[in-house]
Amino acid sequence: MADALTHTPLLALGLVLVFGALLGGGAERLRIPWITGCVLAGILLGPSAAGLLHGATLAALGSVAQLAVAVIAFNIGCQLALARLRATGGSILLLAAAQLVAPALIVLAGEALLGMALATALILAAVAPMTAPTTTFSVIRRRGAGGPFVDRALGILAINDAAAVLVFSAVSAAAVGLLAAADAGAALGGALGAAVLNEAASLLLGAGLGLAWLGLLRLLEGGGPGWEARLLASLGGVLLLGIGGAIGFGLSHLLVPLGIGAAIANGLDEAGRERVRALIHALEDPLFIIFFVLAGAHLPLAGAGHAGLLLAALAYVAGRFAGKHGAVYLAATALRLDGPTRRWLGLCFPSQGGLAMGAVLALKGSAAVQALPPTAAQGVEDAISVVLISVLASQLVGPVLIDLAVRRGCAAVPRGG
Repeated sequence: MADALTHTPLLALGLVLVFGALLGGGAERLRIPWITGCVLAGILLGPSAAGLLHGATLAALGSVAQLAVAVIAFNIGCQLALARLRATGGSILLLAAAQLVAPALIVLAGEALLGMALATALILAAVAPMTAPTTTFSVIRRRGAGGPFVDRALGILAINDAAAVLVFSAVSAAAVGLLAAADAGAALGGALGAAVLNEAASLLLGAGLGLAWLGLLRLLEGGGPGWEARLLASLGGVLLLGIGGAIGFGLSHLLVPLGIGAAIANGLDEAGRERVRALIHALEDPLFIIFFVLAGAHLPLAGAGHAGLLLAALAYVAGRFAGKHGAVYLAATALRLDGPTRRWLGLCFPSQGGLAMGAVLALKGSAAVQALPPTAAQGVEDAISVVLISVLASQLVGPVLIDLAVRRGCAAVPRGG
């Protein structure tokens, strides 16, 4: 059966979708996040259990996972309309910067104290600021919450994850340079410089593709029956061009689609942006099911049994939580914001999900990591193990903390306050 799945990727894809939908739906019935059910499906199908999804099969489905990562990054880019960001005010920028920098530094220090290799600790520190915006959005929607507390939380999310992708792209490239080089000190500076150029090229390619799609929009809009389906097809095609361009030119799998989303967001009004989000939503659910099942199959349970990795995951979760909550509390105090905002706003960002998993899995699939010798590549594998274990934990605990924060923060800060 496993060999048949390897030689017939469509068979494997069907199995992934069916099992992911079933276990995701079962998790929701038990009031557990659906992501957890999909990850569990991947674990059961993966090499640590049934063995139906193993290395060759996972590699054959890698392009589908890359498309899911591109959709996640595209959605982040769509939040970067300059008019909206200007309306958030300077306090949001300071709060976002504080809870971006603090968890990265705390996680880096904590992993270094545990004796983790510098390159692996750098990768974990770069992932640490990332959040799961869909988790926070879903809790806010379920509560029907609004007002200044929610506005601040959503503003921070929009800025944080876009900045976190930029940070991760540069720092992870530097970390891979460290793994590949004998002279770590010289490699770090050179890799950082190369990463900045790579980021600029990635954003330029993404922006160019986004502007090209805006031109297609004008041609296709209102063009007879089925024009919206053709518009969706063109948007999917542009995203695929972005992924292919990133692979072909060695650019960032995250920043190219983010640049596409940002260009489109700034070329449309709010109604247009809503229509684009509605279009891409039609692609999201099946792609995300596939992505999280494949992420679960990548989870190395044998490695997770090592006390060192479990301790590293604990330090990662604790460092993220302390950094996010503590930084927001201190920044809100410095800004003289109200007491409820100081106490509860930092609890709106504990979860990680698709963005964090997508970042480390895209890094693993990059040409630079594939070229590493096995001993050096193990540093990336260790980082992936820590992140995936931590994402599972945060998906179980995070929604509860977010719900508590939204209830307390919105009850204490009136809509007109």
